[in-house]
Amino acid sequence: MATALDRYADRKPSWDYPVVIESHINGVRTKDMNPNTPVSYEEIAEDAIRCWEAGAGAIHAHNSSFDLLGEDAYEDYMRTWRSVLERHPDITWYPTTCNNLRLLPTESGLEHVPPLHDHANVNIGCVDTGLTLFATDVDDEGYLSGPEFGFNYERVARQVKMFRERDLAMVFGIYEPGHLRHAMHYVNRGMSTQGSMWDFYLIGDYGLTATEPIGTNGMKPSLESLYYYLSMIEEAQVTHPWYISIWGQGALDDTHILRRAIELGGHIKTGLELFYDPARNPTNLELLQQAQEIAREVGRPIATHDEARALYNIA
Repeated sequence: MATALDRYADRKPSWDYPVVIESHINGVRTKDMNPNTPVSYEEIAEDAIRCWEAGAGAIHAHNSSFDLLGEDAYEDYMRTWRSVLERHPDITWYPTTCNNLRLLPTESGLEHVPPLHDHANVNIGCVDTGLTLFATDVDDEGYLSGPEFGFNYERVARQVKMFRERDLAMVFGIYEPGHLRHAMHYVNRGMSTQGSMWDFYLIGDYGLTATEPIGTNGMKPSLESLYYYLSMIEEAQVTHPWYISIWGQGALDDTHILRRAIELGGHIKTGLELFYDPARNPTNLELLQQAQEIAREVGRPIATHDEARALYNIA
């Protein structure tokens, strides 16, 4: 009997929408990891504009410090985005969450999103639906260390409620299969918003932030991992578009997963927030152009800015 994984392995290329390719231009990675990583306000702005003008469907960006919360996080984002919005007032972009370890019990980690929605054209936001260990180092005896990241049920509930109240699209960050089950609770009860999407994290040997091959969380970048996630969302009561993001894998040389996702109707998140390869130092623009070239080889159209906005339910 054919399994769900077999069905996806045998499926012919098909899609009902052009492929949206987002640029995730920065995160907690540093110039020591890749000197092309934008870090200053000016560098972040320049890369955002460069990738938007090259056809990225959306820009995802961090501010200068993951530790900033609420109004401080908002003001720090605006030091970059005022200049970007002056040039492209209609740009589609969205921020990240905050450092959960600094939050008060009543805070969601997205207190900066409402003012960014009001003043900076933000109509999308992240919902990281679970807790994850980020391996960042290993000592001489082989013991791992790294921070805890993520949000518990109460904080995720507050995040979802805020997005519903403002009718903003949610990016469900799926680091692990259990995160998907958590998100499906809301989707299957009709509590997700139009334009929301699945983001399936496929996490390589360098993990989410490490510079050594000590990645120890998440589903590995493989077709089997992708097919497993796709089989899980067969049970979703609401159809949302799905994306993949490949982390810490050095994906410049091995593109078969990106290609297969594009063939099967998925969308792509790419950029230096995700990418790490000790032997390669690409730019955000190069990673965007690589994904665009794969889409052209597959024969699938690349979404225009207006087509991407329609998928995100942005008027």
